[in-house]
Amino acid sequence: AILKACAAQGVDVRTDAGVREILVEKGHAVGAVTEAGDEFRARTVVSNLHPKLTYDRLIDRSVLPADFNERIDRYRSGSGTFRMNVAMSELPRFTCLPEPGDHLTAGIIMAPSLAYMDRAFMDARRDGWSKQPIVEMLISSTMDDTLSPPGQHVASLFCQHVEPQLSGGRSWDDHREEVADLMIDTVEGFAPGFKASVLGRQIMSPLDLERTFGLVGGDIFHGKLELDQLFSARPVLGHAAHRGPLPGLYMCGAGTHPGGGVTGAPGHNAAREILKDLGKWF
Repeated sequence: AILKACAAQGVDVRTDAGVREILVEKGHAVGAVTEAGDEFRARTVVSNLHPKLTYDRLIDRSVLPADFNERIDRYRSGSGTFRMNVAMSELPRFTCLPEPGDHLTAGIIMAPSLAYMDRAFMDARRDGWSKQPIVEMLISSTMDDTLSPPGQHVASLFCQHVEPQLSGGRSWDDHREEVADLMIDTVEGFAPGFKASVLGRQIMSPLDLERTFGLVGGDIFHGKLELDQLFSARPVLGHAAHRGPLPGLYMCGAGTHPGGGVTGAPGHNAAREILKDLGKWF
């Protein structure tokens, strides 16, 4: 829907052109260069990336103020989530409500008590992942039957808690399947037969989320949502109005106000500030 709306306004959208560099001339952002070497020039550049990726990987740090570099270096990221997508031969039957119904079209959270959730958090801090994790299941095919063959379903599992970086030199590449099995077994405990219904699965550890989507530390919010990284301090003090230190370069991602989640609000706010600067406010 977003792509169609953009095309209707004459926007050229390219999804296979990773950006290698943001062009900076005389202290201004003037365009971008893709990984293929194509150069695009514009008087306004807008980045939806994690702030660290924008300013650490795409821009020569020597053109940025030293105090800004220091603040970006201190910007914290890290999410305790482990994501999975599964294909199922049938709908799960939860012990508490086994028959199909509207509850299967909602977010189903498996976390029976505050004590359970506290243990899940403490396990992850101590061992790297929860022994009895919190799992939220969304069965999207109950709302859109074009997502799966007739009679079958797809679901996403939002699993907590895990540590973004494992201690003791361990890598998520060595433990992802083990933890994925644990997540499946956890759902099985609430919905017997679920494990046997799984036809396939896609696993996204925090490391996978960083490598695939540029989510530093697997952080789906582009930075921790803590008091010193919110409001006028997101991503850093002095640059919370979607403007960085380089004229012509704006930020519009979840690392800007009002923060994480897919709300569209950061983009809306950034667009408003850009229009102001271009003299087209109306």
